[in-house]
Amino acid sequence: MVNIKTVLTAQEIIDKAFLRASRIEEPYFPKKVDKIKREVMDRISTIEATSAPYLRKLVRQFPTLERLHPFYRDLISLVFSVDRYKVSLAGIDWCAQRIEELSSHYIRMVKRATDAGEALTLMKGFYGRFASLVRSQQQNLAFLIECRNYIRSLPDIDTECFTAIVAGMPNVGKSSLVSALTRARPRVAPYPFTTQEVHIGFLTRDWVRVQLVDTPGILDRPMEERNEMERKAVLALRDIDGIVLFLIDHSGTSGYTVEQQEGLYRELSDILGKEVIRVQSKCDLSSERRERICISATTGYGLEELRGLLLERGELFARQRADQAARA
Repeated sequence: MVNIKTVLTAQEIIDKAFLRASRIEEPYFPKKVDKIKREVMDRISTIEATSAPYLRKLVRQFPTLERLHPFYRDLISLVFSVDRYKVSLAGIDWCAQRIEELSSHYIRMVKRATDAGEALTLMKGFYGRFASLVRSQQQNLAFLIECRNYIRSLPDIDTECFTAIVAGMPNVGKSSLVSALTRARPRVAPYPFTTQEVHIGFLTRDWVRVQLVDTPGILDRPMEERNEMERKAVLALRDIDGIVLFLIDHSGTSGYTVEQQEGLYRELSDILGKEVIRVQSKCDLSSERRERICISATTGYGLEELRGLLLERGELFARQRADQAARA
């Protein structure tokens, strides 16, 4: 996901520009009027150089929603109006342009000034108009601060990587599986509209990379138990390319019946629109093998087979992407 630096408020931009301008002092000019005119022009230029490039860079930092991956676009559109987002960025860009135009205009007038008093009056006029321009964007900047904070909170999922989303009822061994497969501590990222976090790990072999996304507290209960925003946030996972690994526990130690787990399996198969691969977990605690793929994160049973399957799928996905790019 994009890295957006701190968004300043309107007053912070004004204060920063005025502070830098106040430090400008020309060391020597034979005539006092020439010295003051040069100081005024330099202060106006400094205010422009401090504010306009910052505002333009700010606009460039925010992602163009049309170019974002659908997963992130869906999550952002849940919170913010797309039209308001575009209008705010356009307003900031307009402000930068007006500051540049205003600076050029006042510098031309200062050059034509005949005395120091006129030059200082022009400087005051520029300061006032500059401050009014920036304050006119106060609401847009406040909105973008909210956007920036929300965008930074989104999970950093690699949307270009083949992904296995791990799902299943609580206590069926999802987190243990991801840790055992990746052989490393997964990265933890918050997931919007829930109090939960996703755990992200990777499998690699040569040039093949597979992303595993563990969803404790997210894909572990029926959709009817969620509010509307939670449901939409879960549905955003449909946009990620890959498969779903659905863990089902036949040992009876998770606290959920097989019927409850089958109900969640059917629901996720319908709403996520992806291939769902069933994986029997905790095989060391169950005497009966009831799924084609059986694993135990505790003993390591079946993990190499599952790891090989995921890497094969990841390699196929990468080759298909490469072929599509070559044809484009």
